[in-house]
Amino acid sequence: MRRKVLRSLAGLAFIAGALLIVAGFSCSSNPPKSTASLTPFDVRTATPQASPEATAVAETPAATPTVAPTVTSTPYDGSVGRMTIPSIGVDYPLEQIGLLPGNVLDTPHDAQGKIGWYYIYPKPGFGGNAVFSGHVNYDFKQGPFANLAKVQAGDEIIIQMDNGTQYTYRVFRKQRYDVSTMPMAEIIWPSDRPADKEWITLITCGGNFVATQSNGLGEYTQRDVVVAERVS
Repeated sequence: MRRKVLRSLAGLAFIAGALLIVAGFSCSSNPPKSTASLTPFDVRTATPQASPEATAVAETPAATPTVAPTVTSTPYDGSVGRMTIPSIGVDYPLEQIGLLPGNVLDTPHDAQGKIGWYYIYPKPGFGGNAVFSGHVNYDFKQGPFANLAKVQAGDEIIIQMDNGTQYTYRVFRKQRYDVSTMPMAEIIWPSDRPADKEWITLITCGGNFVATQSNGLGEYTQRDVVVAERVS
């Protein structure tokens, strides 16, 4: 029987037309094989950002989108593709994921073999902010984003669609957030993204690991977020 792994509750909920932030991308976890640190940066400001782990404060959610995603949304009817990040050895196919009942963000179903693309948000190449998620590890096996914390400013992320179209993005920001204060609305609909710029956002587990079972399974209490801008 497959080992049942704990999942931390996370996601987005829309109540009475207003955006209610519950938490972020959910994780199923086991002890990390490394303790790679993640230093927040934003190359556009040229100065390190203060870590939200120490300075987390309540944030005002971004405005609710014109059409809020719901559990009735359907997958994109077309090609998906794969993602490569040469600097950290990522080369995985993409799978479409969306929302679970209760408007909770889903996680990749192929935990070791695929990266999830949230089809309920903009598609790569369409000028918005495409959102992806991947596991660091799952059932004691390494996931696609095991080394995402090692990404550096200027690293390239390549999205190749199944129809052959390729988009290249350059990393300019990464940040670590506590689950309880993760500003999901701002991450998905970034208020500082210029209208003429296309971004992608990658989300995974990170930071502190808390074992909650005697066999070593548990959960991460933080999330790592990497943002890149399209350059070609």
